[in-house]
Amino acid sequence: MSVSIFDYYQIRPLENLGFTHFFWTINLDTLRDTWAAMILFFSLVCIGRWALKRGPNRISILFEVVVRFLMNTTKDAFGFFEFRYFAFVSSLFLFTLFCCIIGLFPFLDEATRDLNTTLAIGLSSFCYVQYQKIRAHGILGYSKEYLQPFFLLAPINIVGELAKIASMSFRLFGNILGGGVVFMMMVNFVQGYANYFLVLAVIYFALHTLLAHVNLLPREGILASILSGISVLIFFLTWAQLFFGVFEGLIQSFVVMMLTLTYLSMGIAHQEDTQPH
Repeated sequence: MSVSIFDYYQIRPLENLGFTHFFWTINLDTLRDTWAAMILFFSLVCIGRWALKRGPNRISILFEVVVRFLMNTTKDAFGFFEFRYFAFVSSLFLFTLFCCIIGLFPFLDEATRDLNTTLAIGLSSFCYVQYQKIRAHGILGYSKEYLQPFFLLAPINIVGELAKIASMSFRLFGNILGGGVVFMMMVNFVQGYANYFLVLAVIYFALHTLLAHVNLLPREGILASILSGISVLIFFLTWAQLFFGVFEGLIQSFVVMMLTLTYLSMGIAHQEDTQPH
């Protein structure tokens, strides 16, 4: 997680042709972080595939738990399981998650701290939902939805539908950006007490090494609580980065997935309820 969350390295490859608008700007930092997230995602998929071929083991069980959780979430949203819905929402969830946690790696930052990335995620969700609604109801039935309860409300219905893109995009962007701002404030706070943290680290490791050497390392009691408290203070920034990088990223990715499932299930409900599964 980078501290300078507002600094980007940008290029304008079409500037010589007169395309100088911000729309034609390429953010190389976001491009780097996004590709790093996809490479990490693809690598874990290959590891999971390898583990599943070797039979039951800890890695394969972990992957099965994740896949089954995503399958059950999709099934609960629709009342039945449909692979095409599961494939999209699980891909959206995992892509968003890895774009959030990639900031834990050195020299990388969250791809979702860039509004362009979150806007792309919101657009992908929106376009897929609209496609499935047209597929379920047809063009005529899909168009009639915007005329409800009467045709004068069509502009409001259209704006309300488009607002879902902004809602999903800015929610994800705001939470990730806010986490970066809070972490930056923590870093600035800790810098003023760097010497105290260094002294605590020396005391902790010396005491821990001594007690471990004489086999008196406590597992409970006052001394164990003191050692735990010192370790929490020493690794304060580490725990904070794990919280904002993993826990917050997991929550925000789950929110994106649930919003997509909700919009999708509401959009196709009338058609799918009449079909046996």
